[in-house]
Amino acid sequence: MNACERDLLLNVQQQYKLKLYNFEDCVALIDVGKLRRNQEDSLLVSEKFSNTLMLIADGMGGLEDGAFASRMAAIDTYEWFQSLQKSKFDNIDDLSEEYEKFVEELDIKIRNNCDGGTTLLIAIELENSILLFNIGDSRAYIYNDLCELSQVTRDQSITQELYENGVISCKGYMRFHKKNNLICSRLGCSKKLLTIETQLLPKEGVNDLFLFTDGVTDCISDNTLFDLIYNNNDEVISRQILEYVMTHNSYFNIPSDDYYDMIEAGKDNISIIHKKIRRK
Repeated sequence: MNACERDLLLNVQQQYKLKLYNFEDCVALIDVGKLRRNQEDSLLVSEKFSNTLMLIADGMGGLEDGAFASRMAAIDTYEWFQSLQKSKFDNIDDLSEEYEKFVEELDIKIRNNCDGGTTLLIAIELENSILLFNIGDSRAYIYNDLCELSQVTRDQSITQELYENGVISCKGYMRFHKKNNLICSRLGCSKKLLTIETQLLPKEGVNDLFLFTDGVTDCISDNTLFDLIYNNNDEVISRQILEYVMTHNSYFNIPSDDYYDMIEAGKDNISIIHKKIRRK
């Protein structure tokens, strides 16, 4: 059992102000941020049969509910992952079907046990591909051989829909919009609101995978993310992203009642996972 798994199962991960987990080819960190008193995020890195599970969950509803919901989602996902037989990892369709069945049951369990909810983004690095399951507005990015950074998940949020419908004219404006906290899919809460988005990414050409809760992506632009990834070595990228998010306010210079004119640094809990992709 690694340190991240142990802290999650012992219910101490959310007690840290800042916690960094180092693995051979992966860095994971969780920080309470500058404005929040309590940590409602949970994260996990786990191995099974040379496959790597990476998970970030952003709880909603306050310490007793949001933190509980994200922790339950992370712990139950860990137990589900570790229970899988080797044959499941060789059949993507079977693995996806198993996960969707598990998540439907997890959603009911969270709604029956607390008033809060959580987003849930997991990535499973398999032998030749990366399998992504997304619920909510946490994000996965890949950095490729051509030094290109791309968001590969779709935000399940009101602002994403406004952007796709042309109401928000630029993706970079989404994080300033006053409806940016409204999501269209989640686990838990009294009303069922669950949509699972699944993607299978080939590993060819992919160097790095990043997972971020919105405590990161609300406070930093994609261009700045790229600059930090491009200009830093692997060991410090996650810390450099965290430092930027915690120290730089963001400003919006187009006057409109629909937008905030400033985003304060470190306004929310922060979770980051950076994984170097194993390629043959």
